[in-house]
Amino acid sequence: MKTKSLFRRIIKWTFRSIGIILLIFLVWSLIPLKQTITPIQPRPDTKYWTMQHGYKIAYTKIEGDTANIHAPTIFLHGGPGGYVHSAIIQQMKEVAQQGYDVYLYDQIGSGLSDRLRKPRDYSFERHLNDLNEIISTQIKTPKVILIGHSFGGILATHFAAHHSNKVEKLILSSPGDLQPYRTNEDGSMVDMATLYPTPKEYQFKVPVEVFEQTERDFLQPRVVMSMLCAMAFNFKWASDREFDDYTNTMASKFTKGMVADPKCVKPEEGGAGGYSHGFSNYYGNVSDVREQIKKLNIPTLVLQGQYDQGEFSSVYEYADLLNGKYVFIEHAGHIIWWDKPKEFNKEIINFLTEINQPSIDNQNEMNEK
Repeated sequence: MKTKSLFRRIIKWTFRSIGIILLIFLVWSLIPLKQTITPIQPRPDTKYWTMQHGYKIAYTKIEGDTANIHAPTIFLHGGPGGYVHSAIIQQMKEVAQQGYDVYLYDQIGSGLSDRLRKPRDYSFERHLNDLNEIISTQIKTPKVILIGHSFGGILATHFAAHHSNKVEKLILSSPGDLQPYRTNEDGSMVDMATLYPTPKEYQFKVPVEVFEQTERDFLQPRVVMSMLCAMAFNFKWASDREFDDYTNTMASKFTKGMVADPKCVKPEEGGAGGYSHGFSNYYGNVSDVREQIKKLNIPTLVLQGQYDQGEFSSVYEYADLLNGKYVFIEHAGHIIWWDKPKEFNKEIINFLTEINQPSIDNQNEMNEK
């Protein structure tokens, strides 16, 4: 009898302890997150497109120096949930001087663009549809040049696969892993490093480790509860302002790992989109476009820094599938233009002004000679 009584007391106090812990977690999760980063503010040149579904997308247009002799250029920022930083606007002014109108827009849910009502309103497909509407209805141009950075590189490539007639040239800066991941016939993951081994001439360096800290920051009760409610109930536990600020705070820490030299990190400008970051990053319904893009005839440039967070194999896959030109930039990180702004623009401008782009095979032959 004493044993049963002891067992019951242990069970009772165990459940009470769990209940107390859950209650503390719930109460803690009700405390709003303290703002640490000043939210981004409109610039004098900020404009807005009103999209067909009623929301607004903020953009900056840099006029080209000559009258519409080239296809407009659209810069697609990283993330998802990233935004147009003033540094890339300054960077693209030199490209515009070559006669290209340059558009840089904040993807929906980030930067100065509107936030959607429900977390699950964000998706990779929505970003693709927005880009198509921007080209066809807002800019109203038959063809564009796409510059996609990181997540923007994935977006640009999928868009080219589905709308190849609208893309004149493709520039991918530190593109993220092409989604969905490459698999074998049996469904197992392809060993990308074996498929595309790193050439000896490319001596990659490991960037500063920053993601362990950001993972610890995620464990705040209000952040955890916000993601649980968003995923399970499509409900925003924390406001957009709070969740955006959390993402900005996280970005202010992990951008130190996006460069070769930490001194090159630019100040955080407060434009991250928290819920967009969480839900645009899902690729479960995204089709594999590898076979489609192998058939494309779109001149492509792929840029990668020596300190990139991404693996060579994952980045080079784009160059291989698109029969494009791969360029390795020394002493540069994931955000290449922070470390090497001149080299970044030089490669882009040279590529844009080339009449005929050599294929990878021709490039290799020239290197061997």
